[in-house]
Amino acid sequence: MEYRITPGRLEIGKFSLYYERVGAGPPIVFLHGLGGNHLSWWQQVPYFMRSFECVTVDQRSFGLSPDPEGLFNRAHASDLGALLDHLKIETAVLIGQSMGGWTIVGYALEHPERVAAMVMADTPGGIFTPDMKFERSAAPMPVDATPPIGSLPTYAADYFIRRPELAFLYDEIRIHGARPPADAGARIFAQRHDLAAVRERLTMPILCMVGEQDTLIKPEIVRSLASALPDARVRTVPGSGHSIYFENPDVFNQLVRDFMLDIGYAR
Repeated sequence: MEYRITPGRLEIGKFSLYYERVGAGPPIVFLHGLGGNHLSWWQQVPYFMRSFECVTVDQRSFGLSPDPEGLFNRAHASDLGALLDHLKIETAVLIGQSMGGWTIVGYALEHPERVAAMVMADTPGGIFTPDMKFERSAAPMPVDATPPIGSLPTYAADYFIRRPELAFLYDEIRIHGARPPADAGARIFAQRHDLAAVRERLTMPILCMVGEQDTLIKPEIVRSLASALPDARVRTVPGSGHSIYFENPDVFNQLVRDFMLDIGYAR
């Protein structure tokens, strides 16, 4: 079977959203984090496109989707909805990494009937419980910072030592393309969803995944998140920091695949 990447653009007012789709089958939509863009999923799409239609996107302010209106994350969830309408996708599994978790939760709260399941990777997605404790030192770094290669808190502390070429690639993906606002991290964390609405509407199966060495969204945060969701399961991945999908793609892919088999979404 031949696989062809189909790039596209969706015009939303003055904004042009870049996306790609490839594969055939039940749809999966990948939403990247603050340090990423559609290229972040280069280790997932080739794996999943054999059984699923994979949709990747440069969220507003990232990659090939500059944000002329300055709406940034205020429009991420509605942008996702517009894209699913445009692609005529009625239901899908949504995968959100870090910032992408806010996007998929925001959309799912408005359209729960169109979300077959969600994968929330290293993210609370704007769902904050009273027992969640965040260290000030773990707050997202300014997005215009240029730290030494291998020093980002978005992967395990020893990742650069173990895989210098991949740490370099991660940094390259992060720094290329349009930049979000300098206070992007603060804007993201300011988005908080009502817990009563979360418990009422987010009844679809949800996989909460976290790296054992994640210093930004620690495992106890994700365990607390899962306890607030009606149908959630938690998987903690050893040897990973804040970017399981990048650091341990084989584990990430298998966990997602097993999850979709378990809920009857995979074929």
